[in-house]
Amino acid sequence: MDQHDLLTRIQRSGRLHGRNESRRVTATVLGVLSELLPASAYRRLTAHLPEDLRRTLPRPESDRIVEIVDCRRFLDRVADRLYTDGGDAAFLVRAVLSELNATADSAHLLPRPVAPYPVPRAVSPAEVAHLVPTDLRALFRSRPLEPWTVDAGASGMEALLRGTSRPLIAERPTRAVPAERPIRVAVNERPTRIPTADAKV
Repeated sequence: MDQHDLLTRIQRSGRLHGRNESRRVTATVLGVLSELLPASAYRRLTAHLPEDLRRTLPRPESDRIVEIVDCRRFLDRVADRLYTDGGDAAFLVRAVLSELNATADSAHLLPRPVAPYPVPRAVSPAEVAHLVPTDLRALFRSRPLEPWTVDAGASGMEALLRGTSRPLIAERPTRAVPAERPIRVAVNERPTRIPTADAKV
C-alpha cells in the first residue's frame, strides 16, 4: 500500500490542509477502531499500512475485552481526540474508511511484493463490518466518490517504470465514441437467391 497515495487521497476526500493532518486523522480513526475490533481483525486491517503510519497505532492485546460502542459514542471519541465536533468527525471517519476500502479492493491489481514469508491478504473495513454494532456498518462499508485507479495508487516512479499512465479501471466515458465504419444490418430482410443454369424458371 502506497503511503503517499493513501494519505493524499484521504487529504483530498477529507478536505484537509496537509499530509501531517491527514496522517493525524488517519491514526486517530484507526486508534479508536482498535477499541472496537478484536485484536486479530485489527492486526489484519492495519497489516498492509505503511510502517511510518503503523508505528503510531496502538497494539491491542489479544486477551483484552472488546467494547461495544454505538455510532454516536464512536464519533464522540473521534471528535474528542481530534478536537472537533460530531459532524466533522463523521465526515473525516467516512473519508478514512472509504479510502481504506477502495485501496483494499484494488490491492489485487498491484504487483504483490516478494517476501520470504506468506503475506496475509489485506482486509478492508467493509470486511470487518459484521464485528461492529449495526448502526456502524454503513459507515464501515462506505466507498469514495472518486473511482480508484492503479496509476492513482502508485507513486510517480512506479508509474514511470510501468511506462503507462492509463488506468486499468476505466471510468465511464462522458460521450459515445462513433465507430469508424458503421455497419447496417437488416434484421427481417430475406437473402437474395441467385438463379443458376440448372434452376427452373
